[in-house]
This record gives sequence, C-alpha cells and structure tokens, in this order.
Amino acid sequence: MRALDDGATIAFLHYVLVDQKYQGRHIGDELMNRIMKNFTDFLHVKVIPSDPRTITFYERYGFRQYDNYSAMVKKNMQNKD
Repeated sequence: MRALDDGATIAFLHYVLVDQKYQGRHIGDELMNRIMKNFTDFLHVKVIPSDPRTITFYERYGFRQYDNYSAMVKKNMQNKD
C-alpha cells in the first residue's frame, strides 16, 4: 500500500492489494488502520477502488462514492456530506 499526500490537507491512497492466498486474514484491515492513522487531520483522503467488489471494504473506513467521480472520498470536516 502506498499513499501520496501534500503533508496537510489531501491524501491519495493507492488501492490495497493482498495476495489472494492471504485474503480473509484481516491483512487489508490492518494495512488500512495503520495508514489511516497518518491522515486523521487531513480534510480529504481519496482512493480509487481497483474493483467494484472492494467498495464495501473502503466504506467501512468512511469512504463514500460521489456522482460522476471515480474516486471514493473520506471527508474529515465538521459538516460531513
């Protein structure tokens, strides 16, 4: 897992990939928990799901899909949409 950020307001996560033979062992959850600790004060964290079947995985971490936008976004603002 990799992320790109501006150091203050926005971060882009590269999708989480776990080798198929290790899936179901909560490795993806551990990776997300670890990386999201770095972005608790950022306004936006974005990820583009590699597969539509992974959308529910990212939703568990507060990411949402928006119309006409391919990335899922987690907004860390007072008034969340």
